[in-house]
Amino acid sequence: MESLELKSSSERIGQLYPILVDCHGKIIDGQHRYSVDKGWKTMRLNHIRTEKDRLIARIISNIVRRSVSQREKTELLAELGEIYLNEGVEPGRIAYKIAEETGMSYTWVMKYLPDKFKDSAQSERANSATRRVAKQHEEPKEEEEVTEPPKEKILTIQKYANTSFVNVLLERPFYTQLEKTAEKLQTTPDVIISNILLKGLKELEERLERRKKEQR
Repeated sequence: MESLELKSSSERIGQLYPILVDCHGKIIDGQHRYSVDKGWKTMRLNHIRTEKDRLIARIISNIVRRSVSQREKTELLAELGEIYLNEGVEPGRIAYKIAEETGMSYTWVMKYLPDKFKDSAQSERANSATRRVAKQHEEPKEEEEVTEPPKEKILTIQKYANTSFVNVLLERPFYTQLEKTAEKLQTTPDVIISNILLKGLKELEERLERRKKEQR
């Protein structure tokens, strides 16, 4: 069904996002698009030459661009962890290396990185954190409503009666992080922001639609 929707949308509004490939033509991002249309336009990133660089780019592009299952996150990190292990990086340092080179938080990496690539102390801390989270979610909860702004201030929205435009002011540290990620992906911050907003809006609309169907 998703493949049909993707094909239909590409025919209607064009191919907005090219398939990203490394210098050898190996897909970094866009396997789904390629399976739908072998002729989908591609963008070759000639600076991505090694398998390690390809995996790093794949992690960054996939996490930023779309929802990724826990299993896929773990598989990607396991592949990258294996490369570091073969390079002689000690298990206790691998999580730090991945966090540093992907730009993802150390906490995020530890959550999905298999224990094989952690030392015993790291594994126990990660497992304890997982148990705490699981305990907090023992009781079923209704889906959270989008009613409160995030505790950490990221942006300010200003709108004026005499113009059709709305100004979105981003905090400098957040925008700096966006610039770094955009540079790694060879794109621009506005493209990333547009992807995130459109994806988030779509997910919210789907959630509301599911709720309406449940109430019928």
